[in-house]
Amino acid sequence: MKKFILVAAVASMMTGIAHAEDKPKAEVIVNPNVQFLGHTVPMNGSDIFGKINIIPVAADKTKFIANFKGKNTAGPLTFSINLGRCRDSATNKVKFPLTNVVNGKSETVVDVKTATIFEGDVLSYTLKSGDKVVSCGTIQ
Repeated sequence: MKKFILVAAVASMMTGIAHAEDKPKAEVIVNPNVQFLGHTVPMNGSDIFGKINIIPVAADKTKFIANFKGKNTAGPLTFSINLGRCRDSATNKVKFPLTNVVNGKSETVVDVKTATIFEGDVLSYTLKSGDKVVSCGTIQ
């Protein structure tokens, strides 16, 4: 009886694994009338947080509009899209440099399809004062 239960459990797990591999990947469909909203959180003792709108503006162009609040947002503060998660933000490589934040605002158009931003590698957006990350958010 114990052998039968064990065999049934293993068969069930194998079936589950086969089904999991057969599932299609999620497809990101971008409507140019839809905005994606991201949030940043303060890091390294700063109180700077903000919202970022990611807006498709053409077939191969995306606009990032950011608004930050907190002390010391007069800037200029370095703003970028980076490879990797926020927890590794100090060592992440810049993928898209964005316009510096001045008086809490930044607006940049990059030459990339909006849908591709949400595919593949995990990306984050960071705001830096010098070499210190003061705000970060993950693009998911």
